[in-house]
Amino acid sequence: MTSWIGPAILFGYYLSNSWAVLSIPILIGAIGGISSTAWRQLVADATVQKNRTAQLSLYQTLTTIPSIFAPLVGGYLVYTMGAVDGFRLGAIIALMISPISTILLVKFLRENELKPLHVKPEQSLLHNRKNPESFESVFYHSKNFWSNLVTLPKALIPLLSAYILVIVANSIMGPYLIFYGITIAKLDSFQWGIILSMQILFANLVRTPLGIVSDRFDKRKILLLSVITTAPLSIFLILEHSFWWILAILLAMIATGVNYGPTHEALQIELTPREKRPALFAVYDVLRNVSASAGTIIGAILFTISYALPFYSFTAIELCSGAIITCAFFLKPGKQRSVDTSQKS
Repeated sequence: MTSWIGPAILFGYYLSNSWAVLSIPILIGAIGGISSTAWRQLVADATVQKNRTAQLSLYQTLTTIPSIFAPLVGGYLVYTMGAVDGFRLGAIIALMISPISTILLVKFLRENELKPLHVKPEQSLLHNRKNPESFESVFYHSKNFWSNLVTLPKALIPLLSAYILVIVANSIMGPYLIFYGITIAKLDSFQWGIILSMQILFANLVRTPLGIVSDRFDKRKILLLSVITTAPLSIFLILEHSFWWILAILLAMIATGVNYGPTHEALQIELTPREKRPALFAVYDVLRNVSASAGTIIGAILFTISYALPFYSFTAIELCSGAIITCAFFLKPGKQRSVDTSQKS
């Protein structure tokens, strides 16, 4: 359903003649966010526990490959035709390409429904009615969703708390790296472009191999290792202002941090029964968006006071995230055994 929104928004981009008008299709585009939970459920169903982190890493790699080339095409259009005409031609090109994904979705996408063992017969009858959009069915599913929401496994609380801190830390520092690179380190736009391209390329190269490694070890230990090795690297950005040092440090942060997301997602999937995952994914998306927004605002305030504060804050918040993981999964043997049991089940 949401796949049809994309072409309509792109057409709105083409017709927009001011930023006020452009904001309308942008806001409408936010409706597409309702498909996030469905996407994540489908991806979770398509993975297997033995290689889940590697499969999630490969999925993320494949979906980010277009981001390597699309900015080059968009930049060329704007450079040769100007901002307005180049942008509108880019919207037309995207509008021509967008039906491909919609056709593939309609033709091939199917949900592999697994019947929960604990569902009562009368609930199954309600679920399998000929008219699943009836008021009774919607009421039942809404009630079931909120029930699943409040009964999510308690082991997810520290896991999500640590992830929220990671998102806040990245949002505090990430958006202001370009200001640091150009204003403080005195890099030119070409050098910064090389850094961004190398980051994307390097992340795509190492994400899946690191995911394979993560599947072979305890995912909780991988999360802790990722956090404690990434945390101090931002401090070195303050100390070194040369192009090569900044490139090396940011690539090191990719190597240590790129696997955190897939490993975290694989672990939360394994800790949560399938019927409760839509509730988890909804909470996950809301917390991620709120954390990213809050981190960006905090980062702006800190960067205004001193360019170094976002980098110090990144280290401090990442270490707090590591402390939560350590306390929740490694310092309480009783809880650790319960997590192991849930993960095996």
